[in-house]
Formats: sequence, structure tokens, C-alpha cells
Amino acid sequence: MAQLVERTARLEISPPAAAPSVTEAAAEAAPPITLDAAAIAQAIEATGYCVVDDALGAMHAEQLGAACRAVPKAPATIQEGTDRINDSKRRDDSVAFLKDSKAPPIERHRAAMEGLRLQLNNQLNLNTDACSFMCAVYEAGASGYVKHRDSAPTKPSGRKLTAIYYLNPNWHANAKGELRLWDSTGGVRLVEPRNDRLVVFRSSLEHEVLSTKIDRLALTTWFFNRLELGLELIKEKRDAQQDLFECERGCGFRGPFADVEKHEEACKYVA
Repeated sequence: MAQLVERTARLEISPPAAAPSVTEAAAEAAPPITLDAAAIAQAIEATGYCVVDDALGAMHAEQLGAACRAVPKAPATIQEGTDRINDSKRRDDSVAFLKDSKAPPIERHRAAMEGLRLQLNNQLNLNTDACSFMCAVYEAGASGYVKHRDSAPTKPSGRKLTAIYYLNPNWHANAKGELRLWDSTGGVRLVEPRNDRLVVFRSSLEHEVLSTKIDRLALTTWFFNRLELGLELIKEKRDAQQDLFECERGCGFRGPFADVEKHEEACKYVA
């Protein structure tokens, strides 16, 4: 089976307007968040990933977690040829993209990630020019997300880095739901989704989410180049179309190669 590349539909779902809460007011008044970009870049250069514990502070994690839980979500989809489908056996989370969210904790996190993107651009020569943000929840009992990449390992490759921030204050070792990551040295790392943990890795690295016994929440940021992402999506669409079988007899059938045998039995031009 071809390597699955993550292409979640852009679900521009925003929370309903509401009066600012005490949590939101605290987020607005909080000082800016900073990260050690040099240390993160050094780790990424060595292995392709970096794990930062106590990354942004317990208060930020609490405020951001509350904001993300309040956002309406929809079941995630995966790419199947030229279509997007729901397949909970392969991907079992619900997601929301946060482009339009004005919740102060989300805006504060967005500012922190944008600052990190700019610094890592210089440290790693990434040539990114934008970020996108998605919160995802795997409910207790969810099967996880099969091995995949967030971006193609060859050019054009739009997404350069994936930064996942975990929001699970009740997580414990028996809860499972780890991220399994295949690093650039050939090693395999199991990352526990601990609260206030940030994992940053090259988007071309293979990874999967294991099944979880409790609700598992995370906010993912992608650092990407707009032009390269567009070119990558065009290439994927062309490749998917080339993977379809078209009946050379002219009956009009076009479909996956798995259906060829069935088509041969039904083609109206077969004697």
C-alpha cells in the first residue's frame, strides 16, 4: 500500500462568540512565551526531532486546553486516491482547524509558534512563510492513527516542521496514546502525550498515534511554505489520478486497479 501522507481537509470551524472568561483574561495579561530555538534546532539537525518538557508552562497548558476543548470538531478524514474519506480504523480522531479562532489562549499559542517558526527558519534554513493550526482529540478507546507522514520526503514538500503540543493533565503511563516516531537516524522513539510537552519534528518523518484509554488532546502546528505546499498538493493529485485504471475499450470506466477484475466481468464491450 502506498505511504499515507496526511492531508486533512481544511475544516474552518470556529467556536461561537462569547464574553471573555477569567481564563481568557489571564491569557491576555500573560507575558509572551519564549522557547530555546537554538536547542530545538540542534536536536532536529541531529535526529530530526526534539522533545521539550514543561515547554510553555502549566498555566498556558490549562488555558489552551480549555479553549481547545470548547472548539466544535468534526471526524477527521484521510486521502484515498483523489477523494477524502472517513476511516476510523486508520484514523480515529476529531479535529478543528483554528484559523478563525480569536480565543486569547489560542492566539497566544499562535504567537509563540510563529515566533519559533521565524527563529527555526534561520537556524535550519527552512524557507517557511506560514503556520497552520489544528486541535485534535482522540476519545477514550480510539484506535489512533496509522503510520503516515505530514509531508512528502521529496520536493516539492510544503510542510517543513510539525510541532505538537499536548494538553492532557490527567495522562498517566497506563493511558497509552503515545506518538511513535521514526527519526532521521533510523531509530524509533515513543513519545508520551504528557501535559505541557512539545514535540517538534521534520514533517517528512513517519509517525503514528497509538490507541488511547483516555481522552487525548493536542494542538498541532505546521510550519510550511505556501508555494511548495500548493505544488505538493498538485503533484499528489496527479499521481493519484495516474494510479486509476481506465478501460481502453472506451466504455467510460475509470477506477482503482483493485476493481479491474470486477470491471472485466461487467464491461459492455467484452464479447
